[in-house]
Amino acid sequence: MNQAQVFGVILQRNQGSIEASIDSLTHSESLLQLPGQSNCMNWILGHINVYRDGILACIDGDDSMSPSEIEIYAYGSDPIVGDSKSVGFERLVELQGKSFSAILNWLENLPDGLENQEQQETSKTKGYCGYFSTMTEHLAQMLGHESIHVGELNALRELALVHRGKGWHDASKHV
Repeated sequence: MNQAQVFGVILQRNQGSIEASIDSLTHSESLLQLPGQSNCMNWILGHINVYRDGILACIDGDDSMSPSEIEIYAYGSDPIVGDSKSVGFERLVELQGKSFSAILNWLENLPDGLENQEQQETSKTKGYCGYFSTMTEHLAQMLGHESIHVGELNALRELALVHRGKGWHDASKHV
């Protein structure tokens, strides 16, 4: 298995976990937070999209988030609480699918794998692109970071189901 295939497997696992976690949830459920300083699901999905847009920028793909959307979810952005500004959950779900398909398609169609791929020349402020000298380093950082946030989603799904009045044991999709 070459590096592109390995990253493809990681991306597919992350996307499968995202899809299972967000299945049938609403925008208001995406804004629920665990106690303490945790992120809500809406912020996590938007943040993952910012990083995926960074990958797309580095592979000369079509990014999908507007600058105002990026500002809400970028590193160091304010948490989304109460009536904070946020992007609609349906839009975030749509962005997840688009970015997943575009990145996976790119990985699956690299004739020589990642070993000889260099990043496109882009601004460092656009989705965290440009910090690494090789695509392998960039993808390792971005997908590793994504995986950490994907791990937060299951507990937030459980919170949403409890909020609906269903216990965790009634969840039809368990990640």
